[in-house]
Amino acid sequence: MRIATIILVSLLSLSFIEGKSLKVKGSKLYDGDGNEFIFRGINIAHAWFPDKTQFSINEVAALGANSVRIVLACGSTYPKTFYAEVKQIIKWSRNAGLICVLEVHDFTGSDNPYDITGTTLNYWKEIKDLVNSNLDYVVVNIANEWQGTWNKGSLWGDTYVKAVQALREYGIKNVIMIDASGYAQETGPVIKDAKRVLNADPDKNVVFSYHVYSALGKDDNTLLGGFNGLKNTGVCWIAGEFGFWQNGGDVVYKTLMNYCKVNGIGWIAWSWSGNSGIDTCLDLTSSNTFSRNDLTTWGKEIFYGDGGIKSTSKKAYSGGSSSSVNYCSSCEVTSTGDDGSKWGYENGKSCKIDTSKCGSSNSYCSSCEVTSTGDDGSKWGYENGK
Repeated sequence: MRIATIILVSLLSLSFIEGKSLKVKGSKLYDGDGNEFIFRGINIAHAWFPDKTQFSINEVAALGANSVRIVLACGSTYPKTFYAEVKQIIKWSRNAGLICVLEVHDFTGSDNPYDITGTTLNYWKEIKDLVNSNLDYVVVNIANEWQGTWNKGSLWGDTYVKAVQALREYGIKNVIMIDASGYAQETGPVIKDAKRVLNADPDKNVVFSYHVYSALGKDDNTLLGGFNGLKNTGVCWIAGEFGFWQNGGDVVYKTLMNYCKVNGIGWIAWSWSGNSGIDTCLDLTSSNTFSRNDLTTWGKEIFYGDGGIKSTSKKAYSGGSSSSVNYCSSCEVTSTGDDGSKWGYENGKSCKIDTSKCGSSNSYCSSCEVTSTGDDGSKWGYENGK
């Protein structure tokens, strides 16, 4: 019996080694089939709106995103996200074809190393077997925006060297993601110490992350200086959060999106819905519905703008093919697919009707003049004799 148990454990361990997994090679991230993967994703605040998570994951997937970054909590600041919840989140993400970045949000802005090397790592140990059994889809973002204070010398590097070494000693094999210091907007420490942190990982399987708001993203020179500085280190990195505004200051998000498109850098926009106070404007969709049919101006920019998800997102394990298709500019339906999808015909070729903009019917007005109201409250117009 003892011999059989040893053999079984060995076989299970071998399955992790031989199975597919995400992998960092140099400055690029690859899926388990060896295709380069570039994040085009959305942040989803599970810890505060757990009843909206499954619906939100499916909505962003339907709009063409290839990844989600999920807010979890270890119970120190916010109610704990338990094992069973994380298991469901991973399942929902996999079913939707989305790479799932899991992050612990409790110690945002903390400068206490033990919050990382102690409390947060203990949380990851609790769900070690869960994340390890999903190496092909799950990224472990150790903690959201740890170290809020700027100009703390080597604190960021020293702490994350210890954290990375500990995670690997615990047996966690996933790709690790690490936010920069200064609420992930400070450039100096990550540029200086990213290679040192990477080299602390025997697997060299680390992605670094900026969050771009009104400090790093205040103007083109600041943003490009931070981006090029980290790019020149040769590590793998992304913009793990960004908005168009923060704390009264605009963010040069169009420069970010263009840079990422040109240089093949990933990004994950903040956030699907549920922001409060002055940050409400960063909702990508209505907080009343969490629906893809109610995108805000910010949401439309992220999905349909230049360099947005519709034009640049490619799913993992798709052979590198785009997850988006040729979408019609109008809502006129000329045929219906076997799966119920709506199709049109423009510029000499077929195109798919985007029902998130057009709805499920095919007759939409080109103007906003209302001539009648339906019994269900819907608004109707009259154009071209109909």
